[in-house]
Amino acid sequence: MKKPVSMLGAALITASLVAAPMAMAGSQSASQGQQQAPAQMQQPQPVEAGTLSKQYKDDELRSFLDVNRDMIPVIKGLSSKDVKDQQQAQSMMQEFQSKTEDSLKQHDLSVQQYQQIGTDASRDKALEKRLINMDPELYKQLQSMQSQAQQQPAK
Repeated sequence: MKKPVSMLGAALITASLVAAPMAMAGSQSASQGQQQAPAQMQQPQPVEAGTLSKQYKDDELRSFLDVNRDMIPVIKGLSSKDVKDQQQAQSMMQEFQSKTEDSLKQHDLSVQQYQQIGTDASRDKALEKRLINMDPELYKQLQSMQSQAQQQPAK
């Protein structure tokens, strides 16, 4: 039996895609001496359930969920396209980033806030459960998307 995919796992797909170009740009100027690829990020360490959950208001968590909901059709649309060359891939990434930034702005969240909620949900099972209970249908959609992505062969 497969271990259920965490809501955060799917949400972090969005967060990492949004943050990677920004983080790379920022880290190139901020830390010339350190070389760390976004794919090498450390796994967040779990904390006692409920420790992080209580620091978030429901409105903030709803905004996090709204951004994820907004990005589902964008991700599906972009993932259904065949990438022909580097220029097209870059264009698709810019489109994704632009739409994600628009959604974050619309829901009054910064990239950092979005990422922090996602990271904290992966560390605190009570926060993850709270997010799932706020929108079980979104959780099912994100699980399905992540499952499909894991089953697709590399091109």
